[in-house]
Amino acid sequence: MLPRKRKVLTVDEKVSLVKAIENGEKQTDVVRRTGLSQSTVATIWKDRRKWLDADVHGDKKKMRKPQYEDLDRAILQWFQQQRINNIPLSGPLIKMKAEFYATELGIPDFKASEGWLSKWKQRHNINYGQINGEARDVDRNTTDGWLEKVWPDLKARYSAENIFNADETGLFYKLTPNKTLKFKSEKCIGGKLSKERITVLVAANMTGSVKRKLLVIGKSRNPRCLKNIKRLPVTYKSNKSAWMTSQIFEEELRKWDSELKGNKILLLVDNCPAHPMIENLGNIELCFLPANTTSVLQPMDQSVIKSLKSHYRRRLLMELVESNGNFKPTILDAIQMVSRAWAEVTDKTIRHSFKHAGWLKDPEPADDEDDLPLAVWVQQLELPTTFSEEELLDFENIDGQVATAAGVTDEDILNSVRVDEDSDQENIDPEEEPEPEPVPTPKEALEAAKVLRRFFTHQDDPVATEDVGRLEDKVRSLLWKTKKRQMTLKDFFQ
Repeated sequence: MLPRKRKVLTVDEKVSLVKAIENGEKQTDVVRRTGLSQSTVATIWKDRRKWLDADVHGDKKKMRKPQYEDLDRAILQWFQQQRINNIPLSGPLIKMKAEFYATELGIPDFKASEGWLSKWKQRHNINYGQINGEARDVDRNTTDGWLEKVWPDLKARYSAENIFNADETGLFYKLTPNKTLKFKSEKCIGGKLSKERITVLVAANMTGSVKRKLLVIGKSRNPRCLKNIKRLPVTYKSNKSAWMTSQIFEEELRKWDSELKGNKILLLVDNCPAHPMIENLGNIELCFLPANTTSVLQPMDQSVIKSLKSHYRRRLLMELVESNGNFKPTILDAIQMVSRAWAEVTDKTIRHSFKHAGWLKDPEPADDEDDLPLAVWVQQLELPTTFSEEELLDFENIDGQVATAAGVTDEDILNSVRVDEDSDQENIDPEEEPEPEPVPTPKEALEAAKVLRRFFTHQDDPVATEDVGRLEDKVRSLLWKTKKRQMTLKDFFQ
């Protein structure tokens, strides 16, 4: 009997096999359907993350990583940026840029040959001769055409609860109203102002019933203030410029995709180099808005981000007033405040933003409180501040046009792909990031909880009183667990 011929699967075939099992097909059924052995199917399933993350296409049997991965990523970022800007590309131009980046990255004797170019194009499924970039200048016909011809087909396939929009925004988290003047004429692209800002990815569905946990990108990989913090209310990432990058974006979407567990959603994002097309997503259909239409078609850009920043800056102002101007927010403070601010953005505001972008028809109006100018809010609460109305207006709008994505210049691209020699360090000057405050002991926390209970006992707020009572019981439980390990009952009565 002749030996059975061994079947070699392509990467795409292995990805299809993994996705079939993810969608509920049993491994035994896959074995019968494909004629593969049980051990082969089990091995492919065991290595599923490797195949789902594979950046290869077509009939390739193996994954071959580029010799210089940082150079490969730099060229891809540059290429994507040229596509967005509608710049025609040729083979010699790509090879010339590759050799320039290789020199800057310290890669000796690199030669961008025709063979290198061919492999690079295959690796990223690129045929640049057939790519038509979006026009740089977009008129109303583009947005109207998308809403009339493209959007109805997308909307018909999903319920409103399963249609999401996501967008990044820059936030000068340390900025106070009296310091806005120095920021007005400065451009925040990876320089000193990156120490003053974070980038926040905001995502929600059309009904406002689901708000994705915020993704916050800071400059420091290991801020001192996050030391010993067990859990954050956001997902925190970092890079030198506190930017969104294609790598961070893909990591976030793959994480989100795995969390959906079979619940299919449509996610629309703007067309920029930091938002690459991501293959092999099982539960997210990723679609891109036409280039240069963010200000019109992007719901998060209508009033959702404005509302988020408004709530954040109200909290910052309150902290400043309560501390007599001595509050200096850390990354941890910013994370906690922006997370609470996101919780305060209402579903009505989100629906209003989708309506304003033309995605939704006639929802109820947004909450006035979300759009209340800071100057009016300060006046209503009679806050004891010396900030002028002009300073507060600048404070509201100072980071509306801050760059949030990599790929602006060659230097920016190179910085985003270089291996940071100090990647495990703080990357923040000691004077700018104070030492974290000591963690309160369980005993101190219990005393604080008792003070809160006594306070709310004299307020007409039974819900808050119950919440504080539960908090006190929780802290007391932690205290007694600590005491149990350290003392005997006899020690309490000495």
